[in-house]
Amino acid sequence: MSGFANRTSLARLAAGAALAGLVSVPGIALGQSLKDQIVGTWRTVAIYNETGGTKMHFYGDKPVGLTMFDRSGNYMSYLSKPDLPKFAAKNRLKGTDAEYRGVVQGMIAGFGTYTVEGDTVTIKHVASSYPNRAGTTEKRTYKVSGDELTSVNPTAASGGTSYAKLVRVK
Repeated sequence: MSGFANRTSLARLAAGAALAGLVSVPGIALGQSLKDQIVGTWRTVAIYNETGGTKMHFYGDKPVGLTMFDRSGNYMSYLSKPDLPKFAAKNRLKGTDAEYRGVVQGMIAGFGTYTVEGDTVTIKHVASSYPNRAGTTEKRTYKVSGDELTSVNPTAASGGTSYAKLVRVK
């Protein structure tokens, strides 16, 4: 093999190795489908609902939330205000009406299964802290850009359309 051919082969090998390394880095999605890109754990960094042109930040400026998608099609999500009221009693079954109202209005959690078609994620809710959601199906649009996930939910449990930004947990 000539010196030129040997260097060309080595250059191709090095380029292939570099490309393989890039594809394996989290957040790099060369040709990956949304189904592959959303797998993992995502932290909510911003969320608001919009109804009739009015924006409402039900979970404050710094929401506390995690959303998880596993490879088997399972989904789990928790979202709350960062300052949910503490109960005076040291027993969750002995809260006051005001304490219960503050918690119910300041958080939502649930789990179920999901499927992906294009940029649409269909979530089938098995259980939710908002019982009306259990047994229902929602379609949301998602977009992944690096380690950022944006979500649009036109059927938000608080009414209107919800817009969220999440970041991948590493």
